[in-house]
Amino acid sequence: MRKISMSFVKEALYNAFRFVINVGFIFLFQMMFNAENTLTAVALSVGFTMLPNSELHIRPGAMCCIVLLLYIGGGIAAQSALLHPALAFLINFWFLVLLLALISEPMEMKANISFLLCFVFSQSTYVPWTQFPARLACVSFGALLICGCIVLNWKRKGIGRNGCTLKEQFQRSRVHRSYILRMSLGISLAMLIASILQLSKPLWISIVVMSLTQLEFSETLERIRHRFIGTLAGIVLFFVFFQLLIPQQYAMLVIMLLGYIGFFLPEYKYKQVINAISALNASLVILDTKTAIENRLFCLVLGIVIVIVIYMLAGTARKVQRIQRWSVHTAMADDHPKNRETAALFSISTCTYGE
Repeated sequence: MRKISMSFVKEALYNAFRFVINVGFIFLFQMMFNAENTLTAVALSVGFTMLPNSELHIRPGAMCCIVLLLYIGGGIAAQSALLHPALAFLINFWFLVLLLALISEPMEMKANISFLLCFVFSQSTYVPWTQFPARLACVSFGALLICGCIVLNWKRKGIGRNGCTLKEQFQRSRVHRSYILRMSLGISLAMLIASILQLSKPLWISIVVMSLTQLEFSETLERIRHRFIGTLAGIVLFFVFFQLLIPQQYAMLVIMLLGYIGFFLPEYKYKQVINAISALNASLVILDTKTAIENRLFCLVLGIVIVIVIYMLAGTARKVQRIQRWSVHTAMADDHPKNRETAALFSISTCTYGE
């Protein structure tokens, strides 16, 4: 019992340290680059705490190139929300293809998460061009800070010494072509639909698609189940506690407490409950409770539909490719009827010519 108690205390202190680092990082960036860059800072904080401690089998120099390109490029590409929806769709799609082609491997490390979050968060909270210098400064400073931490920590631990070059990393990531295309198309389509429908919270649909698109369809189905149930549970808990029991002036403290508790509950299904509560509470700045809940459910269902439809299209495309390959293989086979007939005619003509 004593060992269990000490283990829990150590875990609690370590999680408290991580929580303070994350919150401090976000508040610092908020003070430096203004409130409109808060969500971008949240994504950068994920990279700050994750990437310097990850063994990605990439050389530090190559990883720094990826970090600078994708964080800064994501901040720039996210401004496509100010352009015509069709043009924005193309920019978003090709940037996402580039992002995933550079950092999809190793898949088990999920190193692409912070880059995807930075782009999705920045796109959903795009800024006028007059405020763009602050956005660019935010992602640039964050990228340089993360690069510095990567170089120092990887050198200290010997990480990436014999890792991939930038070219080699691109070659091993592009193996997941189906995943890259599905994720890129899904997020871009979600952003396009959010723009056309002029949704108050466009992030709520693109983040659903991003979260549910996985390498295997079985993983996606499991996540759909967990996200749907978690969202419903989060809505109920949000309404009971934040609308009936907890005064509004204490809501932020409770949200921060939930954020800390989330470090003890890393499983996806539990995270969705906390995410739903936090997102609904944050949305009350611009939406009333009823509208916020309706939008949350609508974006969830629409995101699920987008992911499933794209999987079905990808499955159909694979079947067509298999049929085409089978047809070509069959047509070239020696025992194919047409090939036997051609061979017979060639043999007869050769004999005739020989006579």
